Amino acid sequence: MKIMEKPLELHCIALGQMQTNCYIVINRSTKEAVVFDPGDQGEKIMETLKKEGVRLTAVCLTHAHFDHIMGLPYLMEVNDKLPVYLHEDEQDVLLDPQLNLSTMVGLTISLKANRIVKDGEEIELLGEKVTCIHVPGHTKGGVCYYFSAYGWLISGDTLFQRSIGRTDFPTGDLNALLLAIRSKLFVLPPETRVFSGHTPPTTIGEEIRSNPFLL
Repeated sequence: MKIMEKPLELHCIALGQMQTNCYIVINRSTKEAVVFDPGDQGEKIMETLKKEGVRLTAVCLTHAHFDHIMGLPYLMEVNDKLPVYLHEDEQDVLLDPQLNLSTMVGLTISLKANRIVKDGEEIELLGEKVTCIHVPGHTKGGVCYYFSAYGWLISGDTLFQRSIGRTDFPTGDLNALLLAIRSKLFVLPPETRVFSGHTPPTTIGEEIRSNPFLL
């Protein structure tokens, strides 16, 4: 999938055993890119960037479960001092292999982010303002990235097409997730396009109307 709205383009590639949606947002004018949730196959991500003729300038994590971070060690290794964005409440999840579930698949992933964000904080990526929306529930530090000028919401495993993220893993909380989606995401413009970690794109309006978990 590729969505083009000058000067930014949004690309999606499915990575790893969980086929996690990794989003690559590219600014063609500056030839720079930001990767959201490098689920696996860091080499494939870098090959994609090379093919597109762009340079990786940052990684943004919606949360720290293994299937969203397995490609990160490689990206950090080949990109010195790579900015890695993560919500402040998710730091110990990224650090702890039990919390990030990497031990569940026979791995030991323990990493640190170097750009810690807070709820409502506005960061600049690729020359555009992006709002960090803390939506706890799937994990305690889950965060969605909202490109208001483009109407894009990169939601990770918070909100899916007609579904929501699981809450039975460590730090999950169903009531917190439902409350946060209703109070923080469903107030966005209904035409906002939602790009999730595991389902096709949807919109805020469509989920308000038809998501069975939130009716």
